Amino acid sequence: MIRPAITLDDVLAITYTAAHAWSPDGRRIGFIHDDGGRFSLRAVDLDTGIPTQVSEGDAPVSAFSWGLDGRLAFIQAGRVLVAVPGEVRQVVYDADHPATALEWSPAGRVLAFSAAGRVWMLDLERASLRELRLPGRAGALDHEAALSWAPDGSLIAATFMEDGWWDLAVAAASGELLWRSHTENLEGPFTWLRPDCLLFACPSIPYTSREWYSLDPRRGELRLLHREEEPDGLGASFAAQPHPDGRRAVLVLRHEGWWHPYLLDTETGDLRALAAGSGEDVGHAYDSPRISPDGRELVFSTNRLNLGMRHLFIVDVQTGALRPVVTEAGTSVEAEWSPDGRMIAFKHSTAHHAPEIWVVGRDGRGLRGLTRSMPETVDIGRLAVPQFVKTPGALGWEIPGYLLTPNDAPSGRRYPALVYIHGGGMRQMREGFPPLKAYAFFYAVSLWLAERGVVSLLVNYRGGIGYGKTFEQGNSGGLATLECEDCVRAGEWLKTQPSVDPERVGVWGLSYGGWLTLASLGRSPQTFALGINVAGIWDFDRWMAWAKRSFRPAYDYFLGRARGTREQNPVVWDNASPRRYVSQMRAPLVNLHGTNDEAVPFEQLNLIVKDCVAYGRRFETHYYPDETHLFTHRVTWRDALTKVEAALKQFLDYTPEAEALEAAAALSAAVGPAGRGGRPRAG
Repeated sequence: MIRPAITLDDVLAITYTAAHAWSPDGRRIGFIHDDGGRFSLRAVDLDTGIPTQVSEGDAPVSAFSWGLDGRLAFIQAGRVLVAVPGEVRQVVYDADHPATALEWSPAGRVLAFSAAGRVWMLDLERASLRELRLPGRAGALDHEAALSWAPDGSLIAATFMEDGWWDLAVAAASGELLWRSHTENLEGPFTWLRPDCLLFACPSIPYTSREWYSLDPRRGELRLLHREEEPDGLGASFAAQPHPDGRRAVLVLRHEGWWHPYLLDTETGDLRALAAGSGEDVGHAYDSPRISPDGRELVFSTNRLNLGMRHLFIVDVQTGALRPVVTEAGTSVEAEWSPDGRMIAFKHSTAHHAPEIWVVGRDGRGLRGLTRSMPETVDIGRLAVPQFVKTPGALGWEIPGYLLTPNDAPSGRRYPALVYIHGGGMRQMREGFPPLKAYAFFYAVSLWLAERGVVSLLVNYRGGIGYGKTFEQGNSGGLATLECEDCVRAGEWLKTQPSVDPERVGVWGLSYGGWLTLASLGRSPQTFALGINVAGIWDFDRWMAWAKRSFRPAYDYFLGRARGTREQNPVVWDNASPRRYVSQMRAPLVNLHGTNDEAVPFEQLNLIVKDCVAYGRRFETHYYPDETHLFTHRVTWRDALTKVEAALKQFLDYTPEAEALEAAAALSAAVGPAGRGGRPRAG
């Protein structure tokens, strides 16, 4: 028998990288390497292409920072260590309270880190430790930095929580508090331009406007520089990028309906677009453009050539002249200039390989990969190829997506199928592997399912990025309703496809995708024959009450899309809770959830079980002790995906493709030539 193009073992063996950063001398690139939940710190040599593992053992590395002298500080299992690649590691902090963030001072002598909600500054030369005196508990907000040094190392900014509110503080290197915000708003992200200028954003409540301020922390002077107004809810908040002149900064705004870079003069308040036209000039919600070290050019990721991909372009800051740098098919994001400005490191993926670290010259030459994500056992040439499709959606919209079907499907063969609903809301499935692990992983799973004989439709429902502001705000006032209808109609469209058995179509997703899976089963009980929910929201009110305290950026986003609080818009809040429709559910529901979920509390699964029992719904529950939102460990995913395949067999009458072909061959041999007019049962 021919080996499958991709197996479950292959899917679980794919490795991922995160947080790539250049060493100060430009000779190495550091990154966190994720090998099935084993997070190690590595540094790859640009000359040899050989990676060196900096951390030691299996304890996970969660953050790192390059020092000016080439030392790496990193957090491993809550301890702070300092090392030079290939040399001895030194533990500089080891206590009962794990460290959660760290950053070297600009001079590379002092290391700031947070632990137990407090910020500490460790002077390694003087062997002294002092505390930054914050009024509350320090902490990071989503993917933004928790702390940041001023360019001269004299000040440090940090976010903190006090009495349930998140605020921004600036303190002197001595630890003395100089300035703090004290509002219900969520100040951030923040960026230093110079020691007397901290630039930060302040969105409104609800999340419909955003003001950009410059702060002179020693004088306490605050100036409003720019204001964004979006009545249907703000999008992502991109950190400002400082220009080397210390006066200007790049903001990512969508005043023309698409995310584009703008150059802001912090002294005059003048704002100038650096790019325009149809297409988003960001790779994903955490991918900001980067200014070259000489300040002359800006590199950014854009989908102006293909809405389902991302390519790297450079714009001349002075003239606005655009030029492509990387136009290879796939997704290229997270560009980072080398210290001398001659090269760019970035993350690149295609339909055939998961995200990897690549480099290219400033002139577009010398393109090469530095890391490898796919196991050698994957037969790249035989993987299913994503087909771009548009399906009917709510309000007459066309909804983009990608169809993955088994290769070389026999004519007339009808397969079981799944609508895959991506998580995050403001995300996008791509024409190939997406850049972020959570979505790349499920794309790989969909490739495996196609190999096993399952059709997948990866639906890019409204609310996602990649298609402009109107599309992204299309769920405003209709949370889990309009997007839900997009997904349901995608399922109905899938039933009409010649390769799909209309009686065997299911729906599944993680997080936001699990939420819409649950909503789809209740709001349109006749559409799907099975639902698989991985860590989805069941009770919107309970989740929002938790998120206001513990997951604030997401709370603000949903408040904007809900067009206000429950008291202001009760109908939207009611419709956003799938539990209101539990009595209408007909299809079996399979649930998977980790008990240590940091984005959707395990309480949501308890509520699902409670309601399904009360209403006599058919369901299964599989929980994983100590697991996170996107399960961390390979062994967990092996069990979870085994449960998924078992559900497909039980509820969608699914037989893996290899087994179906063997059965068909055996039947053909048994009945002989005279009996070959029939069609074997679909697999």
